[in-house]
Amino acid sequence: MPEMAPSELERSYRSKITPEIRALPLETTMEPGFVHKRKIQTILGPSGMGVIDDLIGKLPELPEWQRNVRIDHVYKDVFLKFCEIHKIKSLEEALATQGGHLICSVEQLAPCPELYESKRVASCWVPRRRSQEAVEFHYTTELVVSDTLRSRLHTGATISIVAQFSHRTSTALVFEPLLMGFPWVRSSDPEWADKVMWYGHQFFENYVEDFDEFSKVRETPRPESIAQMKDISEWGFKRALCEILGDEPKNDRPDETSDHFTDHLHLGGRRLSGAFVLKGPARFAPMGLNHLGKNNNQIVRLNHEPVDVLFSSALSRNLARCSVNVESVCCPTVSGATLLFD
Repeated sequence: MPEMAPSELERSYRSKITPEIRALPLETTMEPGFVHKRKIQTILGPSGMGVIDDLIGKLPELPEWQRNVRIDHVYKDVFLKFCEIHKIKSLEEALATQGGHLICSVEQLAPCPELYESKRVASCWVPRRRSQEAVEFHYTTELVVSDTLRSRLHTGATISIVAQFSHRTSTALVFEPLLMGFPWVRSSDPEWADKVMWYGHQFFENYVEDFDEFSKVRETPRPESIAQMKDISEWGFKRALCEILGDEPKNDRPDETSDHFTDHLHLGGRRLSGAFVLKGPARFAPMGLNHLGKNNNQIVRLNHEPVDVLFSSALSRNLARCSVNVESVCCPTVSGATLLFD
């Protein structure tokens, strides 16, 4: 069977998966390859370890290697729930607020060349912005039990990580990992629990008609021509958008992180906040980062809005996907999403 083009895949997903399914609440978890059981036990205390002991006691008879994997998942699930209950911050949140000794994040780590030779190593954080503090994660290599994780830490990768602040050196903040692994997406809906990860970004990508405020789009046929879009200004689009949402349009500011913010959105009846980047009039040409702010960072700034949904009105499909950081935290959170006006 020939591979479908991206546009065909997109249309297939849009037509075959209903708005109700695309609106399912999702949570992010991890596939653990590093579990520091001793430190986790110290942090959880007797009550938390009682939960872990009960879950381990319910495991069936298994080969030793498989039992160890299952036990790692038990520790991971309980400790991520602990992070959710106690609202443990992501690394960037902790740095911004200068508070908290634990972080729960998905972060890019630089290559660690000495991983296979040394018993204890440091993986350096790759910050999203140049101005952020240097951060290092120090850990014992024998606790990396997954060959795949070991390989990715060696070459550098995006890693889900829960870590505890240790100390500050003259050059960096030092954290010690409690959990490390790969980001994973799941749903509490039984039918979709094991399927959402295989749709990748698409389960975080909603279309305009999915939102209650824009649901009339479903009944509106596509126009034969969209040429008139070249005459519609960004301000005119924003005014019409605000009228639908019940917002007041505001003038652009040089320091803004988005063109419009709203908390009047609903997805399947669930209230959400959203941030928009608007580009107009339409040029009917591929859009690149050089069209997105003087420093080519408009998408990055949009991604730092503290909202549930990110909207773009004229981005190419690839750039729009870059606007979503669905891996911002690895404990369960409200799902992020991109919406495309097409």
